Amino acid sequence: MDTNFNDSDFAAMAAEMENEAKQGTFQSMYWKPQNEGITNIRIITPLKQFGEKLFYQKHMIHYINGHSFLCLNQTLKDKNGNIHEAESCPICTKVKQLYSVAQKDSEEWKLAGQLRAKDRYVSRIIVRGKKNADGQIDETKPEFWEFGKKIHEYFFNQIKLGQAGNFLSLKDGRDYLLSKKGTGRNTDYSASCLSMSTSPIFSDAESLKKLLEYLPKMEYSQLVEFKSSANLKEELNLFLNGGDEQDDFQTGFNNNPVDDSLDAPYAQVAVPKKEETPSSNNYYIDTLLKMI
Repeated sequence: MDTNFNDSDFAAMAAEMENEAKQGTFQSMYWKPQNEGITNIRIITPLKQFGEKLFYQKHMIHYINGHSFLCLNQTLKDKNGNIHEAESCPICTKVKQLYSVAQKDSEEWKLAGQLRAKDRYVSRIIVRGKKNADGQIDETKPEFWEFGKKIHEYFFNQIKLGQAGNFLSLKDGRDYLLSKKGTGRNTDYSASCLSMSTSPIFSDAESLKKLLEYLPKMEYSQLVEFKSSANLKEELNLFLNGGDEQDDFQTGFNNNPVDDSLDAPYAQVAVPKKEETPSSNNYYIDTLLKMI
């Protein structure tokens, strides 16, 4: 029996232990700014190929012990392509019971507010200054970004007022200056705003082409995974009765990153070659934009 444990074996073991640790760590599918300050992002227009009319998908979430669960009382297409029809939600039922007997500002009232379903919104974005694995700036791979009611109201008001124009335009839209102050529950994004100036999402056609090839892999439904009513009841009971949080606690979402192997319809489109178009780079970019 070979008992020699050399440096190569040690390195392989260290890598395996690191991989094991990552598998047991919650990995959110959503991008969020890591540091305080301003991060420029660009919200991507709705994708017509998915029949979208909005630049976001709305969903309702219950939070228990810092983990999120999709409320069962909503109709959404899930990651398997099935339509989940709205049904009775045990957490919503508990919230109604608490509100019906609790006095305002009592512990029961606060608990009901903690458990009630919250509106959340998901958009596709690009992050300005994003770096790839080699440390080079590469903004062409989009991210999913989840935001709350206040930011949604800001965008809605900008659209109603019309002062920011078509800020979603890939050709002459506006970046969103996401201002982060504080951490955790004390995080404040209230100073965020749209840029005063307009700009194309990318000034070169190659970057735009990469973005368009990736977007078809980002259907919102891949994020949606409903838990059963029985599972939600179990997690709710664990929380209310002081049960220990399980190490293999699962969230209400599909946490797998976007699969690069997914079919990409745009990637199959025969995009025009530069020599077949006028010399203007803007003409080439305009042609690519028509594919959205």
